[in-house]
Amino acid sequence: MSRTPPHPFSADRPITSLADDLLGRGPFADALASAIKSWRGKDSLVIALFGPWGSGKTSVKNMVIDGLRASANDCPQIVEFNPWHWAGQDQLANAFFQEIGKTLGKKPNGKTKGLAKNWKVYGAALQLTSYVATGFRDALVWLFVAIAVLGIGGAEIQSWFSGKLASAVGYVALALAFLTKWSGGFAEKLVALFDAQSAAHEKGVVELKGGLTEALQKLDKSILVILDDVDRLSAAEIRILFQLIKANADFPNLVYLVLFQRNIVEKALEDLSPGPGQDFLEKIVQVGLDIPRIERSRLERVLSDGLDRVLGQQDMLRNFDQVRWANVFIPGLRPYYQTLRDVFRFLGTLEFHVGVFKRDGTLEVNPIDLVAVEALRVFEPAVYGKLHDSKALLTSTTESGKEEHVRKGVQDIWATASERSQPQVKKLLSELFPTIEWVLGGSTYGADWFEGWYRELRICHRDAFDKYFYLAIPVGDISQADIERLLSTTDNRTGLVAALRALYEQGLLGVALDRLEAYKQKISLNDAIPFITALFDIGDDLPESAPGSTWLSPQMHLSRIVYWYLKQEADRTRRAEILKTAMRKTTGLYAPIDRTASETRGPEKKRDEEAYLVSEEALKDLQDICLEKIRAAAGSGVLARHPELASILYRWRDWVSIDEPKVWVQDLIRSDEGLLAILSGFLQRSTSQGFGDYAAKTHWRIRLDSLEPFVEIEHLEQRVIALQALDLPEKQNEAVKQFRKAIRRREQGKPENPFWRDDDED
Repeated sequence: MSRTPPHPFSADRPITSLADDLLGRGPFADALASAIKSWRGKDSLVIALFGPWGSGKTSVKNMVIDGLRASANDCPQIVEFNPWHWAGQDQLANAFFQEIGKTLGKKPNGKTKGLAKNWKVYGAALQLTSYVATGFRDALVWLFVAIAVLGIGGAEIQSWFSGKLASAVGYVALALAFLTKWSGGFAEKLVALFDAQSAAHEKGVVELKGGLTEALQKLDKSILVILDDVDRLSAAEIRILFQLIKANADFPNLVYLVLFQRNIVEKALEDLSPGPGQDFLEKIVQVGLDIPRIERSRLERVLSDGLDRVLGQQDMLRNFDQVRWANVFIPGLRPYYQTLRDVFRFLGTLEFHVGVFKRDGTLEVNPIDLVAVEALRVFEPAVYGKLHDSKALLTSTTESGKEEHVRKGVQDIWATASERSQPQVKKLLSELFPTIEWVLGGSTYGADWFEGWYRELRICHRDAFDKYFYLAIPVGDISQADIERLLSTTDNRTGLVAALRALYEQGLLGVALDRLEAYKQKISLNDAIPFITALFDIGDDLPESAPGSTWLSPQMHLSRIVYWYLKQEADRTRRAEILKTAMRKTTGLYAPIDRTASETRGPEKKRDEEAYLVSEEALKDLQDICLEKIRAAAGSGVLARHPELASILYRWRDWVSIDEPKVWVQDLIRSDEGLLAILSGFLQRSTSQGFGDYAAKTHWRIRLDSLEPFVEIEHLEQRVIALQALDLPEKQNEAVKQFRKAIRRREQGKPENPFWRDDDED
């Protein structure tokens, strides 16, 4: 029968039976169970099981109990007493006797008849004796302090005791307060003792103990008292507990199994002994056992099985590199997993975060990086907290002159780790962020590595970094599932266009091309025609770059994708055929024109011939195909509305002559609508940002020398005057305004400054 996978938030609970043993501690538990069964000494046996928190003491204890109960004939009576459940020293002592008494009374027989009751009587008497010795003394101290505070003199006290009623009445309240202070706990214990002694014919403590000893000697089975979580108590409570064990350690057939972290208990016992707490502990504990060390291979098998369960699906392991995993795990992660608690605590939160990052069967982050970052979050929270604030430092190539700044920043990150763990933190940082590896004595990596890092969804890439901390797809970004969907349709033009247009509707087409560029040389050349045709189809829908943006424009991304994708094909003739076929098939206009313009040779383009995708002969065929598309767009009205109108007109002029586009423009501007289309088509935008400014300023400009090849400026000027009375849309209104400013500049004899320099008054 298959076991139900644990919930990712399963509690960190110990195992309950030998069958659940994962670390090979079963033989140890069996041996301890056998030793407990065979104990028949005249005195009690105190066994201590030492181990740090999280080492599995409770799991071993549960396996011991499982082993004891496997044979009912010789299984001792088991009392599980967890002192941590009882708050305060008084409750602890009461509970100690009550819990043992309850177990003794569960199955009375001839030999145990009355044993439970006598045990409780003995406990009540012992506590009362202790309370009278300590509680009364404390109450007297309280009384004399009160006398001093109230200023009661010796004569007044004498008058109290001599029976002077007038003086004594004033101190009744004080006496009542004293009795209340002392009698609160005393009365409870006194009542308990009277009840118990009434049933036991008022036997004394010594007599009660003797009777208990005689009764315990007659038992066929020993009594096992298990005390767990002792190291969670306060120091005072630890001392009380061990005093109880010491005071009751001479009963026959009584075995104590006490579980704790040794150094914590020894420190708490220092006040009970003139020497070290270790000496006092050794007087109480007859047998001290250390919990078996965990075999590293067994612990790592548990971790490995857990990782396989969490990350084992094939689609989750796409970016799982075994060599890199070994480089991350062995020197960087392995030291963090010392106990099963470490393993289960880590796996629980890892599984949760895998669920967060899984979309449509795709993991949105690199699985190795996710494991490493999650380990830092769990075991090195201070380091984890530093990472997100250091994005620029960790994901960029180092600029010349800033090496010392980077070095100090990286050192500040690993310095937040403990001195013991700093070496492994350094190793993890170098594996997670190759850009800073040089700081740690490793290699230097340049920007040419970034595309590969993004394809692998590595945290060191700026576009993947935030996912690891926001636990979501950042606003304005697309998911890896979206990218996988695009890549799965590269052989299907219709499907790819639909996917790209869906992203366009969400305002994410530009970022999709940015992300897709990382895969431009990983797509099969068998998909060349449908893939490139689809890109050309959506080329007219590309958004403009954001004002002030320093990143590549969406159009540039598209052009680079096509170029580097086709560079995989060594045969230039085959490249040309692919481009020609895609250009004939596409419904797009500008992308084919832009790609063809990039192939045009000229004196300003001093590139090696091998840098071009096609030969000069094939280039002429591409130009002819584009000219057909331009003429068709001019006739249908598409060209007049195109955002790249000016650029297309120049390509039209360059590939034929000025005559064709000039005739078309002159015909277009006969109408106001056509005139505004031309002005808007030549409206140029730029941005500038002053030193200390937080936002860029947008500038608009129309350059008359750009318009003049296609239309007479004087004619345009007369036509624009007639537009003054029209209520125009924002962009058209801006185009008219900038045209008028251009006319004024010319009239003032100012040259056509570069359009990004705008010093004119409005």
